[in-house]
Amino acid sequence: MGDRGIEALDRARRDAGVFAELLLGAALWPHQLEVVASPARYRVICAGRQVGKSRLLAILALHRAFAQAGAVVLLVSAGDTAAKRLLEDVATLALGSPMLAGSVIDESSKAVTLSNGSVIRAVPASAAQIRGWAVDLLIVDEAAFIDQEIWRAAEPAIIARPGSRVVLSSSPWGSPDHFFRALWTRGTAEPTVHLAAWHWPSITSPLVDEALLEEIRAREAPAYFEREFEAKWTDSAGAYFTTAELEAATARDGEHELVDLDAAAGCGQVVGGVDWGMQRDAHALVVVAAIAGEEGLDERGRQRYWVPFVEERFATDYDTWIDRLVKCAGAFVFGALVAETNGVGQMPTQQLARRLWEASGRDLVVPVATTARLKEDLFGFMRLLVQQKRLVLPREPSLLRQLGALEFVQGDGGVMRIAVPERSGHDDVAMAFAFALQPLMGGEMVPVLEGVVEDYDLDEELADYRIAPYDEGWW
Repeated sequence: MGDRGIEALDRARRDAGVFAELLLGAALWPHQLEVVASPARYRVICAGRQVGKSRLLAILALHRAFAQAGAVVLLVSAGDTAAKRLLEDVATLALGSPMLAGSVIDESSKAVTLSNGSVIRAVPASAAQIRGWAVDLLIVDEAAFIDQEIWRAAEPAIIARPGSRVVLSSSPWGSPDHFFRALWTRGTAEPTVHLAAWHWPSITSPLVDEALLEEIRAREAPAYFEREFEAKWTDSAGAYFTTAELEAATARDGEHELVDLDAAAGCGQVVGGVDWGMQRDAHALVVVAAIAGEEGLDERGRQRYWVPFVEERFATDYDTWIDRLVKCAGAFVFGALVAETNGVGQMPTQQLARRLWEASGRDLVVPVATTARLKEDLFGFMRLLVQQKRLVLPREPSLLRQLGALEFVQGDGGVMRIAVPERSGHDDVAMAFAFALQPLMGGEMVPVLEGVVEDYDLDEELADYRIAPYDEGWW
């Protein structure tokens, strides 16, 4: 390598913008370069859709690992899947670069290791997983959906590393006292060498079609457009759930976290809801379980519930989604699986029922035809459980966003009713969640833990009728 090549590498080590252009062939946009050039130890970004947030985070992570031998970079996101996806972006950038590909000595779903001893590690949003690391760069994606206790566990990771940095990014969510919103507000009002913040509405991206964005603005609800595209916090006026209600109901760190299918049986008896996607919506499955033990009952002795599983699939054909639902039904102990029959839902619901009968010999599928009144009842019941503190929500961004988008809308005859307006964006996960709660409206579901249900209990003629799924009183 000649002097010019060595000089270029030296410039790339000092400047992430040069690194992105020369080594990755991915020149940064002006708004991204502003963040790169900032000397602030804490850099906070509130971003709208399709503005290059994830791309910048991946480049910053890879640059730190390249520029500093032995560096430790930690990627944290609200969901384990999101953190792994960000790590995949890092690996794709590195392996796609002729200059860097040879320096990647190990690449997995949890870490990317370079030949200079640097490691970029993705961890789930769990205090137990985060504590103990000493890191040079802490990147927290979808930070607005991270629990305060997890942030308190993560932040000390930088205090013992000279020159360490923090990058927080997210779409807007949460109350003014949440750490992400509080830091962003301070960094916007009074930027310093310690803290700086940026506001990236979707229009910031040079790739955005302004005419299309205006067309979206014209047909979407103002609050939805402001939150998703203008990256603005919206108040709770007109919202069915207030931000405070949702935050109060959301699981704290280490409590009632989403599970993989390998751990599904440990959730005991569950109910589920399925929403079938159409052209712009996704298929969705939400599972609800009863909380076991002393914390499973509130002060009045009423059963409390949690959400162990949420899955959303875009651009997936019905056969593939039904296969996935059958696999999930083989892992969870379902008492009922509620599926919508409106519109396109009639045929896939019938196919799902047939497949599950063939697989288990059990009639699990409960078909429902959605009406405006049923939506009111389902979401009304959901809110009742939330206000009674009997429903623990997962820290899952898609579910929280959609619940936050529920609105009061004007019904026929001037009567105010509760619904999910089509103009408010995707509602697939919220609807699947509502369907999952329908069996609980007729009575409480008690926790039936793994190993308690025996063949005797699964015989409809002989079963103990206090145990689901044959106690018709609870669903």
